[in-house]
Parts: sequence; structure tokens; C-alpha cells
Amino acid sequence: MRKQLLSSSRAKGFSLAAFLLGLGIISITDSWWPGICLVIGVSLSLRQLLLRKYYEAVISLIVFFGIFFTDQLTFSWKVVWPVIFFTCAIFLLLREYMDAKLATEDQQEEDLNHEIEEQKDENLS
Repeated sequence: MRKQLLSSSRAKGFSLAAFLLGLGIISITDSWWPGICLVIGVSLSLRQLLLRKYYEAVISLIVFFGIFFTDQLTFSWKVVWPVIFFTCAIFLLLREYMDAKLATEDQQEEDLNHEIEEQKDENLS
């Protein structure tokens, strides 16, 4: 398992600070929609990056920047929403597959460590 760059509470603090800075910027520029999509996407992705959840960070950026650019380019939401839903579903399936694979490897390592400890105990007695 990868070690986090910061603790969860510190990552949350940095994310909140980024969110508040973003709110300040969009209130000065008075561009609430779709600027709020960028603010939410950046602050959420920052938190996920600091916790080393890279897949989640990339998906968050894609979704929120996608909504922002979709609004700017005036795409049809009848096309965009299914793409967003399919992308999220594929991401969740891939993440569950990868987490299951990592859990199996972690379990094997834990079992091996347990066997080593048992052998040490037998050798001492």
C-alpha cells in the first residue's frame, strides 16, 4: 500500500484552502457557472493527489473539467451525461479490480509474515 503524502486531516485542510481560494477568485470575476466546476474539481483532485489516490484524482479532473468545457462549447447534455456516467462506471469497475488485486497481494504478504513469525517462535522454543 502506498504511503500518503500528508495525513487525511492535513490533505483536507489544503483542499479546503484551495476551495476557498477558488471561491474568492470566482466571486471577484463573477463567473460562478461553470467556474464552480473548476474550483470543485481542483480542490477535490488536490486532496486525492495528497492522499496518493491518483486514479480518483484523474477521474475527478476529467469529470469537472469536462463539465466546464462542455458548457463553454455548448455540447448537447443528452450526449455528455451518458459519457460521464459510462466513464464513471468504467472507472469504478477498474478501481475495484485493481483494489482486489492489491488486497490479494497484501494478504499473501501478511500470510508470509505470519508464517515467518511462527517459524521464529518454533526455533526459539
